[in-house]
Amino acid sequence: MVTGDNLDTARAIAIQSGILDANDRNKFACMEGKDFREYCGGLKSLTDENGRVKDSIGNKNRFKEVQAQLKVLARSTPDDKYMLVTGLKENG
Repeated sequence: MVTGDNLDTARAIAIQSGILDANDRNKFACMEGKDFREYCGGLKSLTDENGRVKDSIGNKNRFKEVQAQLKVLARSTPDDKYMLVTGLKENG
């Protein structure tokens, strides 16, 4: 679930919706967009050999760690959503 709601509201909705278990204490299960961006290294713009610019996750290993556990991304901005989709696409 990706939302602009605050973490407490997002967590409560996710629990009521069955997205998140109330007892889930995984540190990456619920994150705020700011923490997600910082932990995963943000986005980098890379230029390929044809001069095309492509965005890429800053720290792919950390993104994979988060991706495996993330269920709720709260206080997310459109850029956070774009970063999440970019990382998911990079990982197939």
